Amino acid sequence: MKSVKGFTLIELMITVALLAITATIAVPGFNQLIQNNRIQSQAEELNALLQYARSEAVIRKRSVAVNIDAATGEVEVSGGGATLRDTTLQIQSIDFAVSDASITYRPNGTSAVPNFRTVFCRDNDPSTGYELTVSGSGSSRLSNKGQTASGTSLGGCTL
Repeated sequence: MKSVKGFTLIELMITVALLAITATIAVPGFNQLIQNNRIQSQAEELNALLQYARSEAVIRKRSVAVNIDAATGEVEVSGGGATLRDTTLQIQSIDFAVSDASITYRPNGTSAVPNFRTVFCRDNDPSTGYELTVSGSGSSRLSNKGQTASGTSLGGCTL
């Protein structure tokens, strides 16, 4: 009798069932990972724009303003009456709050708005949030997930 090589129908059905179970377990965690990374990337993008504005103020030796529309996520960096850079943050399904709608960097790199703060969260849950702060010296700092810049637990997603 000749032996046949291959898989039986039962072996294939068991393999497909195991793949389905694995996918059912993995997909929710993967979706949460994607959402958390999206919040962090938007916070990092705003941080990069703030650092860009500060460096442009120093290089150009003139004030540079960053205008932020928290409702739409539009951010504009302008100096000397010209727009230097603008972008729209992807804040759909992200709770986004700013302490001031505008922050201006002076020619020496300091901030005209001391203690500027912004918070990015998901589902109004502070444990998923990131706080971005700008000190009076102009330096910006992005906190760790769920914490304030000082290292304490982020109390809420509003300012």
